[in-house]
Amino acid sequence: MDYWTWFSIIYVFAAVTISQLFVEEKLRLIFMLIMLLLYVSIYNVYFSIRYYKKIRNEPGIKGDRGDPGDPGQKGSDGVCAMAKGCGIANCRKLIVDELKVRFPEYALIRDKLNKNKELNSKEKKQNRQINSYIDILVPKCELFEAKDPGNTIKEFTKIIEKTIA
Repeated sequence: MDYWTWFSIIYVFAAVTISQLFVEEKLRLIFMLIMLLLYVSIYNVYFSIRYYKKIRNEPGIKGDRGDPGDPGQKGSDGVCAMAKGCGIANCRKLIVDELKVRFPEYALIRDKLNKNKELNSKEKKQNRQINSYIDILVPKCELFEAKDPGNTIKEFTKIIEKTIA
């Protein structure tokens, strides 16, 4: 039994016991009505507090989306840190993607690495060799300036093809 059940049983027992001390029937009836009102009041306060504790940390029903706010301040234009022409944003990813296309076994190695699977000794050796190759190409990529800024990625892909050949 929980706390409220025990309180109710003791309260009713105490109220009935005390009411037996009254000799007059009218006073006993008035006392019992007062005890009933007191019990209902305590019951109301107890369950109001219990309900408040239950819902205070629960999120409510999601409402409609509000009106959009005022636009913020315009940010700075930024700085290009990867390549002088700003055409290649992520050199390492470009090189890795190109090598995956050229060497299907490297694509399998990268897939294993992404899934946290262990590589065998042959795959480890291939991965070390390709990573050293990538480490050589990344600085060249970062400093690469294309003749046509719109074709920076295509031009550097041709350089990767030449180094593979």
